[in-house]
Amino acid sequence: MRNSGETISAKEAGKILGCNPQAVRERIRLGIWTFGECIPKSKTGNKSDTFIIYRRKLYKHMGMDFEEKVYGAHVE
Repeated sequence: MRNSGETISAKEAGKILGCNPQAVRERIRLGIWTFGECIPKSKTGNKSDTFIIYRRKLYKHMGMDFEEKVYGAHVE
């Protein structure tokens, strides 16, 4: 269940970062990138691991202001 706007897919994160979605998943799985989390398939019962990527944390990781990026206004 995704809250619209708060989390994004690995595909969307890859577009923002300029890399492929699998690279995003692997770096989150290894703890290299901390703007998301990996929930192992053993915990979810799914066929593959689940990834939750937080838009705000991704933008912060990239040095971007979330409100400015989303709302187009500088927030003080």
